[in-house]
Amino acid sequence: MAKPSPKPQPETDGIQKLRDEADRRLVLMRMDRLSWRETWREISHFILPTRGRYFAIPNQASRGRVKGPQIVDRTATTALYTLGAFLMAGITSPARDWFRLATSSEDANDDPQVKVWLADTKRRLQRVLATGNFYASMAQLFEELPAFGTGACLILQDYEDVVRFYPLTAGEYYIAQNARGEVDTIFREYVQNVAQLVEKFGYDNCSPTIQGLWDNRQLTQEVPVVHAIMPNASRQRGAFGWKGAPYIGVYYEYGNRTHAALKVESYPRKPFIAPRWSAVSNDAYGHGPAEEALPDTKSLQVAQLRLSEAIDKYARPPTMADSSLQQQMVSLMPGGLTFVPGLNQIGNGGGIRPVYEVNPNITPLQERIQEFRQQIKTTLKNDLILMISQDMDSTQPVTAAEINVRQQEKMLALGPVLERFHNEALDPIISTTLDIMERGGLLLPRPDALKSTSLKVNYVSVFAQAQQSTETTGIEQFVRFIMSQAGVDPSVIDNVDLDRMAERYGELLNIDPTILRSPEAVASMRQQREYAQQQQAASEQAMNLAQGAKNLSQTDVGGGQNALSAIMSGIEQ
Repeated sequence: MAKPSPKPQPETDGIQKLRDEADRRLVLMRMDRLSWRETWREISHFILPTRGRYFAIPNQASRGRVKGPQIVDRTATTALYTLGAFLMAGITSPARDWFRLATSSEDANDDPQVKVWLADTKRRLQRVLATGNFYASMAQLFEELPAFGTGACLILQDYEDVVRFYPLTAGEYYIAQNARGEVDTIFREYVQNVAQLVEKFGYDNCSPTIQGLWDNRQLTQEVPVVHAIMPNASRQRGAFGWKGAPYIGVYYEYGNRTHAALKVESYPRKPFIAPRWSAVSNDAYGHGPAEEALPDTKSLQVAQLRLSEAIDKYARPPTMADSSLQQQMVSLMPGGLTFVPGLNQIGNGGGIRPVYEVNPNITPLQERIQEFRQQIKTTLKNDLILMISQDMDSTQPVTAAEINVRQQEKMLALGPVLERFHNEALDPIISTTLDIMERGGLLLPRPDALKSTSLKVNYVSVFAQAQQSTETTGIEQFVRFIMSQAGVDPSVIDNVDLDRMAERYGELLNIDPTILRSPEAVASMRQQREYAQQQQAASEQAMNLAQGAKNLSQTDVGGGQNALSAIMSGIEQ
């Protein structure tokens, strides 16, 4: 009688259910993403040939080949790289501050202990982001986002860098959103070689297939892996491990049903971002400017091919020759000499000559190409990047204030994109990183005033300030109006709280608050100044009285008396 198989352990049974659920969702998410995948492949083909992974196991032999040989005009590619660098410098520049920490309570923000804690936490967070791969990952994300309309990046705890960012490229991930329109699920299909898998998951946690490859030292053999991150639908609050976590991640070898999972992870927060350039209705994936530039990019390639064809026909026209030259050596090189038998008898009918005369008028085609290029650059926001030089090159006199106003107007075009990126990318990055640092004991203990309030992030990047600078322009115009009216009626200045206006203006210009005095210090200075003015007035009054007394003492009123003694005697009587 056969020995009955042992009953599965509860932990193993739960992992198998996670794997089955992940497989079911992967099939459905593949179907949902199918139409987007075709659009992304076109964008990769014509604009960004080095990005995109559209096959579960990419061909190793073709990875190092030249990408995009079919692109004869790289205007769109260059414009997209320029836009990516522009976004990087304007939103998360590593060379300047781009965020500040505050709280949702104004009273807590004024607490000296809270200020110290926020400043220290910001410095620690900046150090973690700068020493890891955050900025390199953002550089890639800022190219993916306008190209494919969607970017994705994993944010995972790391024992060397505290937090490690894993930017993804189009085609290797799938996303889904919840009822609130927030992306809360991401699946990634990728490949890793045997050496990487054993290092990451451990030999005992790998499948027998991977173990066999490791034992045979086939370390570079690549294996398809799925990493599924999703909300824990069966979460048991208070339970230990992944069962009680709000988010869970499952690594498993794709296609291998004999091994449930390589690893199951738990996350207290959503460990990824999936920002979108713009989202329409209930679509999980976004649309980017490269999608809008795709028709012009295709037309530009065709126009360049036609131009090259016309020039080639002019430089090397098709020729025809007498049949007697079929067996002769003919030189078509400049200065070449060809011997033709019986040339005198051939006359005008012999020798080699063009089939038809080619003298193309390529000017309209060149103008059309320039129109395509300009439209592509405009669609990819390159006009925003060149706005300062365009203003400077203007033939009309332009003041600095006018240039500032024009910049503000043009930068407002990126306002919706900036707000969405703050909400869908930077907020989760900062909150997740701070959570990892705090759980790891890398932050100072929170002051008591912070235990009942939440943190808030204020963005002070170049773009964020450009969005706010319109308010500074309004303040300046208002002040000029008030000062012009003060010449008629000085009391109109009483309507303006100058202290609050100075504070607000500094906030909009991202002035370091540490260089501004506190309201208490300002009040103390004013009190001292008022006291000094009173003392000075009293001193001046005393000096005036003394001078008056001196003058009276020197004034003779007769009878051997001066005016001062006469006054004093009168007072005594």
